[in-house]
Amino acid sequence: MAIRSIGWLAGLPLLAGAWVAATSFAEPRLEAALEAPAEAVAAGTGRDGAEPWLRVEARGRDLVASGEAPADAALAGARAALSGLPGHRRITDRLGLVAEVSPFTWAALRRSADHLDLIGHRPAETGRAALADSLGAGLPAGISLRDAARAARGAPAAFSEAARFLVGVVLHLKPGATAAMSGPVLSVRGEAASVEAYAGLKADLARPPAGFTIGEVAVEPALAAPFTWSASRSPDGIRLDGYTVSEGDRAAILAAARLLADGAPVIDTMRTARGLPAGIDARALTDRAFAALALLRDGTVSLDGATLSLRGAAIDAQAVREAEAVADALPAGVSRGTVALTASPVSPYIVTVRRGPEAFTLTGHLPDAEARSALRAALRPYLYGERVIDRTRLAEGAPPALVEGLAAGIGALGQLAAGEVTVRDQNLRIAGEGLYPESARRVAAEAARIAPAGWRTEVAVGDRGAAPLRDPASCRDTFATLANESTLRFDPGSADLKPAFYPVLDEVAGLARACPQARIEVAGHDDPPGSAPPPAPKEPPAPKDVSKDANKGKAAPKPGKPAAKPPTTPSSEKPAEAASMPDPGLPQRRAAAIVDYLVKAGIPAGRIAAAPADAPTDRRSVAFALRS
Repeated sequence: MAIRSIGWLAGLPLLAGAWVAATSFAEPRLEAALEAPAEAVAAGTGRDGAEPWLRVEARGRDLVASGEAPADAALAGARAALSGLPGHRRITDRLGLVAEVSPFTWAALRRSADHLDLIGHRPAETGRAALADSLGAGLPAGISLRDAARAARGAPAAFSEAARFLVGVVLHLKPGATAAMSGPVLSVRGEAASVEAYAGLKADLARPPAGFTIGEVAVEPALAAPFTWSASRSPDGIRLDGYTVSEGDRAAILAAARLLADGAPVIDTMRTARGLPAGIDARALTDRAFAALALLRDGTVSLDGATLSLRGAAIDAQAVREAEAVADALPAGVSRGTVALTASPVSPYIVTVRRGPEAFTLTGHLPDAEARSALRAALRPYLYGERVIDRTRLAEGAPPALVEGLAAGIGALGQLAAGEVTVRDQNLRIAGEGLYPESARRVAAEAARIAPAGWRTEVAVGDRGAAPLRDPASCRDTFATLANESTLRFDPGSADLKPAFYPVLDEVAGLARACPQARIEVAGHDDPPGSAPPPAPKEPPAPKDVSKDANKGKAAPKPGKPAAKPPTTPSSEKPAEAASMPDPGLPQRRAAAIVDYLVKAGIPAGRIAAAPADAPTDRRSVAFALRS
């Protein structure tokens, strides 16, 4: 029995050696038989450009499967395919799903001038090699990609298109820049590689891929040295060149240019860049530059570094002096450069005097300050509380007898309710509306006679339309009401009209149109007993002889047309010790002032007159009466 046991034990090594020999010979054959079909299954997970994600290892008759599937369907399909392989004993399943991230992030970093890094996540269904081929196709020569992104689920539907867009964007920027996506939002950070690259970047960002929006754009423009800018004005419009520091600054410049152009074209070729010297207020600089450009008819305002220059033709001689003043009052940090302006005589030479409801407005050009004073003096007799708005400028090129022609036109304008007088070289045009047909006809008849010799005249004056006529009884009743109008009461000792008179007097003028057969009589009033006249005004400094200025270069006054004089008051005519004495002519002067106003308002001189000197004067306000 012992001999048998020893024999069996002695045979065990032989049996083990036989098993090892059989295993060493058979196992590689079994693994090879399983690996070939398993590898075919793994390779099948890399269809449509994706990299195979399934990895299978044969261990004898067992299979070990690992990897992360991009989707549930792909995972289930791989498991089913492995289970269907013949010859395996069991499968060790180490499979899973690629993680899903939200928001899905990806970025292109420009590490250096010739190298881009891709970081973040790439779609699990897109292989690294396939993505590199897609993005690298549009890269300039010499730029390489390194993809360190990890596969993940949750990518936007148009990921590849957005990735190509961001790679194109980051190429406009210097090393250190980033172009990134976070879900459907794209962002950019960095510094533009050049002025041209910044313009290209703006153009690209204006057209993002479908389904994506542009988020943060923190990009510094490129540095321009020297920093230059110019605005040029010509009859064709305004042209803007050079650099602007920001999009906000560009908008302010364009707004100023369009306002000055007043409908003419504005051509913008400006580019955004850094380089404006530190400490200069860009908006203040824009304001001063366009204040100077407004004085040019044809020329340029230019900035070179911190120096502002003006060149060209000014709109008139006055503008040359004004441009010098602008150049001497530039914003802090800006220095005056070249100011080279010329001023040609204005042609055509135009001056306009417009009468509105509350003001006379003067526009156009005058030869000098003396002509301006003479023009205002010619207006003075026709001012009944209206303002004078003087917008005239000084320039050479005035026609002969300009002041005489304007004065003649103002005399006609004084007979109109509204209108304007325009001198264009040696042409005088009178246009407007009279309160009566008679005033329109009178202006038309007198225009040619009052114009300077050699001038042409044009009259375009109409009336405001006939008011409905009233019957005589209605006219008498209305005038009877006006006869006791208490508001028409002059100040003690004065024959000057007051602003409160004008509404009543305009009503009288309108009533006269409705009663064309009536003759109006105006009676002044005396002052109450014991009334003290206003104090005599202080004697002003002796004024320049305005009449001399107004008549400079003019022919002598025509017969029958004496120069108008402002109403006088007893305080200016009588010694102070006699000021408190009654003035027997005061009611007549007051009536004459009223008559003068109404004639200028359009009532024919033959239909209105002051009451006779012997009429009673014990009333205390102006009275109107009809004398048919």
